[in-house]
Amino acid sequence: MPLLLLLPLLFFNWQPIEEDVADNAQAYLIAAGADWVKVETTNRGRDILITGIPPNDVAIEFAREKSIFSYGVNRVDVSLDIKPILTPPVAVVLNTIITGTEVALSGTLADQDSIDAIVAETGSVFSVANVSIQLKIGLNTSALPNLEGFFANLSGKSFCLETLTASLRGNQLSLKGTVNSDESNSILVSQMIDQLGLKVSTSLTIATASNKLKFCQERVNEQLSITKIGFASGGKTISKESFALLENIKSIASNCVDSSFDVSGYTDSTSNLGFNMKLSKRRAQAVVDHLVGLSLNAAKLTAIGYGPNKPVADNSTPEGRAQNRRIEFTLKN
Repeated sequence: MPLLLLLPLLFFNWQPIEEDVADNAQAYLIAAGADWVKVETTNRGRDILITGIPPNDVAIEFAREKSIFSYGVNRVDVSLDIKPILTPPVAVVLNTIITGTEVALSGTLADQDSIDAIVAETGSVFSVANVSIQLKIGLNTSALPNLEGFFANLSGKSFCLETLTASLRGNQLSLKGTVNSDESNSILVSQMIDQLGLKVSTSLTIATASNKLKFCQERVNEQLSITKIGFASGGKTISKESFALLENIKSIASNCVDSSFDVSGYTDSTSNLGFNMKLSKRRAQAVVDHLVGLSLNAAKLTAIGYGPNKPVADNSTPEGRAQNRRIEFTLKN
């Protein structure tokens, strides 16, 4: 009799534990994207049973592997009756937006390996520091088509002066934005079709000469507004912290076809005029030499030193003098 009396007590002690384990596992799986799962723990203690209607076999394994990490779970079993609904996979989505040297990736891919492959290929074409990534995994998402060379074809160094958007859904590619010329348009589309076998629709526009010049100047000015080109105090040696900025300027200038820049150096009004004129020219020439060393055509750049002339701020304050010590790029044609 005493043993019989203990049985209800044992049941009621396990019940709250089972409910907590089930609730925790259910919430954990929903957060992981497996919202089709139903978790049962009745009379199972901390062992859980997965039931429900999964979208595919991969989803079952995903739920099994994930749920074991839920708090309180001891063992995971899958119901023998569980069968996936044979729904067609959802088309992979990959959106690439290129603006100058900046690249933004977003979309839904089938698995982490696909994301890693896209990130690696993007990084091989663009500077990793300039790539933002918002890619996620979809449990029933189709595999990526062959995209070898995809980002090289899109690279702003070859085609894109302004924002270029490439939206891939399955093997359907939509291109929007502005390119250099009719030839660039034809080459870009043919590469996507012939090399990768994609179906391409376009609404690309061709940049006019005036738009190209305006865009080039604005992009360089934008880079210099973020940070300045720095030098050793009183000298012409460029600070290493400015190398990334110069790399970006080089990429922009490379796209400015048939255009050239005056690279102008300026100083504050301290020291004598002769010294400042020579220093400003030396600094401007150091910038030109650095960009040429990055494979920019030397014919596109002319170094000029203006010394303390054309100040942009008050030389009577440290802040003003710091603003006057600068390098400017002026598009000539």
